[in-house]
Amino acid sequence: MKGKGEMSAEEPGRVQVLEKTVRDIVEVVPEPIKALLAALAVLSIVLGGGYLATAARARGLARQRADLLQDVGLLQTALLPPVPSMVGGLRTSVAYRPSDGPGAGGDFYDALALPGGRAAFILGDVSGHGRQALARTAFMRYTLRAYLEAGLEPRSTLQVAGRVIGEHLDGGHFATVVVAVHDPVDGSLTYACAGHPAPIVVGASRPEPVLAGSSPPIGLGLRTGLRQTTVPFPSGSVACLYTDGLVEARTEDGMLGHTRLADIVEGLGRGATADGLLEAVAAEARLVSDDMATVVLSPTAGVTSGGFRCEHLEVDAEEAESGLTERFLTACEVPTDRLAEAAAEARALAARHGGAVLSVRFGTVDPRVEVLPHNVTSLEAASRLRVVPARSSA
Repeated sequence: MKGKGEMSAEEPGRVQVLEKTVRDIVEVVPEPIKALLAALAVLSIVLGGGYLATAARARGLARQRADLLQDVGLLQTALLPPVPSMVGGLRTSVAYRPSDGPGAGGDFYDALALPGGRAAFILGDVSGHGRQALARTAFMRYTLRAYLEAGLEPRSTLQVAGRVIGEHLDGGHFATVVVAVHDPVDGSLTYACAGHPAPIVVGASRPEPVLAGSSPPIGLGLRTGLRQTTVPFPSGSVACLYTDGLVEARTEDGMLGHTRLADIVEGLGRGATADGLLEAVAAEARLVSDDMATVVLSPTAGVTSGGFRCEHLEVDAEEAESGLTERFLTACEVPTDRLAEAAAEARALAARHGGAVLSVRFGTVDPRVEVLPHNVTSLEAASRLRVVPARSSA
């Protein structure tokens, strides 16, 4: 019996025979075949290593994709929160459609109920995409929301929040935004824009926005929140807040544009929804190269209307001297003789108080221009104020 590791007398001979057989086989194999076998062996090693590397890379990509999808989910939640179908006295719908891939763009919206049955709405677009836009956009949305909840009107919200947000938009980033507040008591919709398209409002009338003196985007180091508009918003009306992806959609005739978008909103009627609007735009467009986001609003039955429209512009002393007030009043169709008087009043008040606010009211029994110091809100509070009648353009 052999112990472990011991070799029998016959085994050395067998090993020698096996080695000789292998040598004989190798000797008779042609050199080209030997080279081919060697190449195949090397190829097998390379392919095996490549497979292992590919498998490792695939696992890494899978982890990155999972992280990306998680980031996208967080991003969309921060930018595009759920919005109830009724906010205050308005039927509300929201929709978002990315131009390509997961919804990771800089478009965002928000809606919140305010005291007294009022409702506020925010829609904006922050430059940048992906996870880098998350912190900037979330900070912007919550900052705007906080100032609206504090009771500031849209123009003041953009002024104050714009300064705070602008300090955090580093690296050349900027943001456009529109803020709107609905008041069911007088049936009005008041909005202010910072580098953003004005809302489309259709119904018994279809007021065109006054673009003179439009405020710049947030983050450019410029004063913003200088303009504000109030329009009647009675039952049967529809308002549409939208990002520029809608008007920049490419059709057979070029860009869709503001006028055509307003036609689509009007054609959808009082039952218009945000999803329906995006579907209508997508059906007409050949190419949508940017994200599209929209908020569509309509008053519930029984909401009354004040029946007026008002345009506001705030100017500082330098702006009052630059001709901005004249351009604004001209766009509001104020008669030339009265325009000069109101512009002079704005220059005087801006020089004395650091700023002035011009308010042009349309559609009332006594249409007029009011010029107030920027830190007062009524005629009674303003000293030496003159009220200059203006021609109605309702």
